[in-house]
Amino acid sequence: MSLLEVKNLSIGYPGKDQNKIIQSDVSVYLESGQIVSLMGQNGVGKTTFIKTISGLLNPIKGEILFDGRPLEQLSAADMSKKLSVVLTEKPYAQNLSVLELITIGRHPYSSWMGMLSAHDKEVIDWAITETHINYLANKKLFELSDGQLQKVMIAKALAQETNIILLDEPAAHLDLYNKIEVMMLLRQIAQSGKAILISTHDMQVSTQLSDRLWLFNFNEAVKQGTPEDLIMDGTLEKTLYLNGYGYDMVHGTVDMIKSGRTVSINGSGDRLFWTQQALRRNGYTVQEKSEVAVIISDSAWEVNVGEQTFHVESIENLLLKLNNILSS
Repeated sequence: MSLLEVKNLSIGYPGKDQNKIIQSDVSVYLESGQIVSLMGQNGVGKTTFIKTISGLLNPIKGEILFDGRPLEQLSAADMSKKLSVVLTEKPYAQNLSVLELITIGRHPYSSWMGMLSAHDKEVIDWAITETHINYLANKKLFELSDGQLQKVMIAKALAQETNIILLDEPAAHLDLYNKIEVMMLLRQIAQSGKAILISTHDMQVSTQLSDRLWLFNFNEAVKQGTPEDLIMDGTLEKTLYLNGYGYDMVHGTVDMIKSGRTVSINGSGDRLFWTQQALRRNGYTVQEKSEVAVIISDSAWEVNVGEQTFHVESIENLLLKLNNILSS
């Protein structure tokens, strides 16, 4: 049985004369051990969908089932034990300590007096350790960077001990180091048996981290599948309106405006990749044969033009040499 199942769901907002429907007939499911990314253009209904399955908005029609039980039959207390949500908005009470905020995640299980049991304390310690934020436990929220706060909010979700974790743009505002750390953490959490749903615009997060994608588009049925299938059949490119902009779905690069200058390259490994990227960014077309040939070795770049040979020791100097050769 799926942890979350959505059947023929229509979402939107009620109106006086008629409902404003943003997405209709959405049927998707979420299983344990999965990471699913919800993607689409701004305004296509991702946030509305998240609010609807979280119980914050009423569906226009359709069913939302948690462990086979309809959402409308679940109390707020029931929902807090099934679904935890990590949003991009900062918590209102910025004077709380990290430990105090994570402790709030245990409220669905604590006594009516809010007393923590020995098990509650063990879970809180575990969530802090899993997210590697032990050194932040006594800091106030206003003292944290965006990356630190994101990991604290994930720790709170872990402390809530739900089988489903929903995250809105988990990599937003994060530097590369923190983005990689959060991505690896989410992968680890999913592998422990939890189901994770991410709403994101980040191609790197969605295509490398996710087991499946749910793609929302305007006036079209939701598309779903593995990232690789949706890339190869062109669905992801179409959904994100990337066609026509020279975006390479395989390498995650953009083709710049061509200058008409061509060059051939002989080399391998990382030096070949970064050389090609620099040349394409500067308008060169890399092809198999050209009057200008670049040979990459372990320590230098050799440029051959007719009977002339030049050696340079950096990509910057390679670009300068090629510009001088081809502009003369």
